[in-house]
Amino acid sequence: MDYETKATNRYELRLYSKLFRSICGLSENEPVDPVKLLDKLPDFEGFEDVRYDVVYNNVLPKNVPAQCSVDDSGYLIQIKESVYNGAFEKKVGGHRMHIMHEIMHAFADKLGFKPVFSRQLTQDVPLYKRIEWIVMALAGEVMMPYESTQNMTINELMNTYGVSESAAKKRLKY
Repeated sequence: MDYETKATNRYELRLYSKLFRSICGLSENEPVDPVKLLDKLPDFEGFEDVRYDVVYNNVLPKNVPAQCSVDDSGYLIQIKESVYNGAFEKKVGGHRMHIMHEIMHAFADKLGFKPVFSRQLTQDVPLYKRIEWIVMALAGEVMMPYESTQNMTINELMNTYGVSESAAKKRLKY
């Protein structure tokens, strides 16, 4: 499900991705391992309330590889066991991106991209006001920094940053 939120643009998201990398002590161009990042997140200022849990595959719906929820104690990222193992052991780009996507849900929420719960997404809401688009774009910007990837091919993006072919193709579009 998707909701409307405050508007943003690709330029702002690139700045936010640099902020995230800075908070996490990452250089502007080094590859990010989302699985390792999960364990370190609570050590970074502003992310003390982000935790994760690897759950059995049947705990989440079939088409949901991972999810982020928020409650009074903070953010909980639940990741299907198969997705976590795929990202950790096999370095599957799609699984790595799913995990980064959920980390970005917490980050985007902290940046003020709160869902307008009184209005469920309808077709007339532009992408730049949709939470899922914002979070996916942020995940791509963090995983594949714009300035460092401008002249790379799909294969170079996949091999250097450990992303899926689909994510690499999207990066080249933007």
